[in-house]
Amino acid sequence: MSDTPWKTFRIDEHPDFKALPRDRCTLTMLQGPAPGSVQPVAGEELVLGRDEELTARIDDRGMSRRHARIYRVIGEWVVEDLGSTNGTFVNGQRLGKRPHRLRDGDRLQLGETTVLRVSMQDANEQEVAKRAYESTVKDALTGVFNRRAFDERFAQEHAYARRHAQPLTVLFVDLDKFKSINDTHGHQAGDAVLTRAAKAMNDAVRTEDLLARFGGEEFVVLARALDQAGAPVLAERLRATVEALVIEFEGKRIPVTASVGYATLDKDNDHPHAEQLLAAADRGVYAAKQGGRNRVVRG
Repeated sequence: MSDTPWKTFRIDEHPDFKALPRDRCTLTMLQGPAPGSVQPVAGEELVLGRDEELTARIDDRGMSRRHARIYRVIGEWVVEDLGSTNGTFVNGQRLGKRPHRLRDGDRLQLGETTVLRVSMQDANEQEVAKRAYESTVKDALTGVFNRRAFDERFAQEHAYARRHAQPLTVLFVDLDKFKSINDTHGHQAGDAVLTRAAKAMNDAVRTEDLLARFGGEEFVVLARALDQAGAPVLAERLRATVEALVIEFEGKRIPVTASVGYATLDKDNDHPHAEQLLAAADRGVYAAKQGGRNRVVRG
């Protein structure tokens, strides 16, 4: 079993590529835990769900453990709901007990929030399609998610957290004195700092968390099921991760620190609107800046 089954890769470099049939079926995640990631249906069958034993595990709490399966019948790809709680939908229509024939371009929704695009293309066509979609959800400079991807996921996670009384934490990470880095070392150095910081923070967050570039030198982390006890731990980890970076550009070392603000939706802090939770985290990072930078403040 792969620890991170939904990853972005060149499809022709995937270990199962040679085993795929000529009319291969590939799934691209349009909406869900890892937008832009792809998964080929290797062999004759692929089971989708959140069971940790599944090859194509999707970490979506709205899905059943074994939610649906895609398989071949007489040369055709079909999808079958496996008795899931929240249903399987093809192009908006909920499936019954019978398998449904899939077509290139179909939208497959699993549960409440995960949406996959079905592609039946050759490797080159799929690579072009994947890159085109990635350009809409990834920040071109840093490679982490962009503001658009964050906004879509944030709305979903906030609604889910309030509906199911689950905690949800938002963290803002603002690189300190970034303008002076650009002024002193040049914009190429600033780009190098942003790229390195983004990669380090992306490695530091949990698999289920989403890191996005919010704008300029500011990043935002969406951390599902992270409560008041865990939020400052993650915030401090991000701050320390940035401070520990050793960034050299054209023979000069560039020190970097970050101010972090966070806010949590839970039973004691009922932010009824997503914007209120975001604003609280923003107040935290502003207070961290005002308090001397390179620190963590709860908003």
